[in-house]
Amino acid sequence: MASIKAKLTESVIKNIPLEITRITDTELSGFYLNVGKPNKDGKRSLVYYLYYRLGGRGSKERRLALGRAPALSVVKARELAKQYIGDVSRGIDVFLEQKEKTKAQKQETEAPTIQELVTEFLERYIKVNRKDPIEVERMFEKDVLPAIGGVKLKDITRRDILSKVLDPITDRGAGTQANKTLSILKQMFDFAVERDLMQGNPISTSKKKNVGGIEKPRTRALEFEELIQVFERLPKLGVSTQVIYALKFIALTGCRPIEVTGAQWQEFDFDKMIWTIPAERVKQNKGGERIHKVPITQNMIIMLDELRASFSYLGSKYVFPSTTCTTNAVGEQPIDRHSLSRAVNRKQKELGVPKFVPHDLRRTMATRLGDDDIGADPIVVEKILNHQLQGMQKVYNLQEYMEKRRCLLKQWSEKLEVAVLFRDYKK
Repeated sequence: MASIKAKLTESVIKNIPLEITRITDTELSGFYLNVGKPNKDGKRSLVYYLYYRLGGRGSKERRLALGRAPALSVVKARELAKQYIGDVSRGIDVFLEQKEKTKAQKQETEAPTIQELVTEFLERYIKVNRKDPIEVERMFEKDVLPAIGGVKLKDITRRDILSKVLDPITDRGAGTQANKTLSILKQMFDFAVERDLMQGNPISTSKKKNVGGIEKPRTRALEFEELIQVFERLPKLGVSTQVIYALKFIALTGCRPIEVTGAQWQEFDFDKMIWTIPAERVKQNKGGERIHKVPITQNMIIMLDELRASFSYLGSKYVFPSTTCTTNAVGEQPIDRHSLSRAVNRKQKELGVPKFVPHDLRRTMATRLGDDDIGADPIVVEKILNHQLQGMQKVYNLQEYMEKRRCLLKQWSEKLEVAVLFRDYKK
């Protein structure tokens, strides 16, 4: 292997003998071409370098890579070398300067994006701490990632988040959803700070009142006549059997939509006449072990028999099986609880009652139990709703009131039956 001195030209580069590993340019001091060994295809790497010392004899030697031939021509490589020699003469260490520039470019290329943060946040925080991460995943997929998913964390600003993510949610009339999204994003950026992905949370001081507005607690409870009208009209509006019966279950039992839509046949004990909702579907902190037992009434049995007869061909374990799921086989998943809201929202005008959402049926049931004809004990109603008692009652009153709950639900069921809510409607 040998080194030679010659004026670097395109012709010289095209005809380098096999034994030559370096050609030092005779026209420009310190400028040379490094020649690599042939690879399996017989090709050799050709890299231009500039050798210099910063500070004269005895100072540190530098070898600055200028680029590869033939992508970089000899003429341009020599011009670049001359430019760097001029910088060196002014005391600039171009090797260190380029090293820092390369490092900065690498950091820019490798800087994490919002998309990467979301992925880590969902995996390491949401799925660990939330029983039902699907709603949060949907939130990111619908409103966050399409707007700012590709933005680098180091470049994201409060203005970006407000104008591109939160304001559009508010503008479509979903102020409550905008506030929920703000809360999740605050958690996510705090998570990023804790994991040293960011120096600070860009929306740490943002307030809900300035995003989705001050939220008013829902107070909608349907009048008894409205309840009858809703269930009389629903079957005539093309709403699916699963959705109608799930809404009736909420009205009958006061259970939450998610508790109802996810119901499985194995949860129903028809000997003891108890429906046991498992802890994973009961509203509580993740890891909580509290279950919810619901007395089964005659009207519930009638509906369950009809549901079993209608969908037994699916062999599904779910009481309200989905027949429109696109990601799984028919019957492998229950209906989405949001399908209840969508159905009610689509048919709101035809239902002929003021706007309500499925959860309002739960409030309706609790409110109507307090009407004079039933006059339920508020504590028993709280137990039916699976609310934890407050104050000292929570600590000392461990009574489940199961028989009183059964009696109340029976009264409520009979009241609805008399009104022909679950039979042919009679005007």
